Amino acid sequence: MKITNITASLIEIPAAREFEYAWMPGERVQSIKFTLVRVFTDEGIVGIGASHEGRDVETIATIRSWIAPYLIGKDPTQLEPLGEILTFARPFGPVPWLVSQALCDIVGKVADQPLYKLWGGSRDKILAYAGPCKPRSTEGWAEVALQLREMGFKAIKCRLHNLTMREDIAIVEAVREAVGDSMDIMVDANQAVLLNIKGEHPRWGYRRALETARELERLNVYYLEEPLYIYDFDTIARLTRETSIHIAGGEWNVGLHEFECMLDKGAYDIYQPDVTQTTGPWQSLKVGLLAHARGKLCIPHTWGNGIGLAGNFQVALALPNCPYFEYPFDPEVYPVSHNQGMVTEPLVIDEEGYIHPTNKPGIGVELDEEIIQRHTIATTDSF
Repeated sequence: MKITNITASLIEIPAAREFEYAWMPGERVQSIKFTLVRVFTDEGIVGIGASHEGRDVETIATIRSWIAPYLIGKDPTQLEPLGEILTFARPFGPVPWLVSQALCDIVGKVADQPLYKLWGGSRDKILAYAGPCKPRSTEGWAEVALQLREMGFKAIKCRLHNLTMREDIAIVEAVREAVGDSMDIMVDANQAVLLNIKGEHPRWGYRRALETARELERLNVYYLEEPLYIYDFDTIARLTRETSIHIAGGEWNVGLHEFECMLDKGAYDIYQPDVTQTTGPWQSLKVGLLAHARGKLCIPHTWGNGIGLAGNFQVALALPNCPYFEYPFDPEVYPVSHNQGMVTEPLVIDEEGYIHPTNKPGIGVELDEEIIQRHTIATTDSF
């Protein structure tokens, strides 16, 4: 089997209504934008992958100049040598892991099996935690927690982005009071990378991270995500040692070597690779297994679109140390029909809060070609 062609398309799907991400105050969101890549083979099997978001002119240029010329003619199932090509392309543009997703998709389709079954098949369902995304008042967070519990979710992730710790803790107190012990609570500080944004966004130091963690321990919070800067490994490790709450992170780190360094330093209790941001599915699986060997948990980060979601889900199902799966969902502004509208069979929770795989081969989803065609705003048909 040989790769015969690679195409890339810029997709933009309008949001149901304009909204704002809690971690990007002042920035209005009007659509989901991503690059869709398809890798074609001489045996008619086509692999698909998607970027996390729409850095699309750069992404397409990177694929054209630094990836496609070195992949066409190669065997797509050779994940290790082709993964090196993607890694070497990384310094010249945006993260190229959407191509890795497509290659892994082909591997599963060749075997006629979903990837998780080829890679260990540790489970056939995972509890989901809902990750609402819009900023809310204290009362608003309590209300959405109750709404999500009614839908079947057993866990919720709250976003803490207030200027004072007291305001942050009040949110978690309100959610805990509302749901009692019926839901696990996760907390995301989004401090690993502070984006250039228009609104106010607090910058945590070690003292605020430590004091917040202590308060969250009191409220029986499952984990605190991204409390400190992405590369401050030593300080993150210190926080992890000095608190009993799980400290989580890693979605912005790139490559197996960065995760190995974090593991060596004991930076986190929970590692969060993402097949669209940190490295492809094959390497994300390695991250999870390295964490397992150190007695750590791995819960893949996931956001953006249903294709990347499906890739992360395959990794999560394969891992023995993945107790939860992140489920991007906000009943007010980020419905399943929006973030997974580009696939024919979205991942949804059952009445007990679990997500089950579709058991389609590869990454486990098929494109809704009508939706893709309607919302394609640019395409490169051949490299």
